[in-house]
Amino acid sequence: MEDGYCLLDGAMYALLARLGPHKRRIAVGLETHGLHLGQDVYLAQLWREDGICQGVLAARTGVTPANITQVLRRMEGQGLVVRRRDDADARVQRIWLTDAGRALEEPITELWRTAENAFLSDLTESQRDALRRLK
Repeated sequence: MEDGYCLLDGAMYALLARLGPHKRRIAVGLETHGLHLGQDVYLAQLWREDGICQGVLAARTGVTPANITQVLRRMEGQGLVVRRRDDADARVQRIWLTDAGRALEEPITELWRTAENAFLSDLTESQRDALRRLK
């Protein structure tokens, strides 16, 4: 390119390269619980607020309504969630954790905590603070 930019020298490439091994660690850990990468994020939203409507879950996770429908179908088939019509508005579907979905909170949270600690272990406190501010 004319401006001399090379993706291999960019900050985003460096961050993604650094995250790769930790993402794989999480993926392997999720597999031991019968989950696929990404399902943990949907579960985490429900652990924080069980019974949210399907549209809110889609918005919070940054997926389209069509994609969230597919994801939830799969998670229902795994026995992790159930979808029920809202009592006050039948057009709204609410997502509820099953006992199996709720039981994954502790092991999946610990899996993430371990991966995050490993990721942050050789960063300075200033670098850690900068990452936490990225939200």
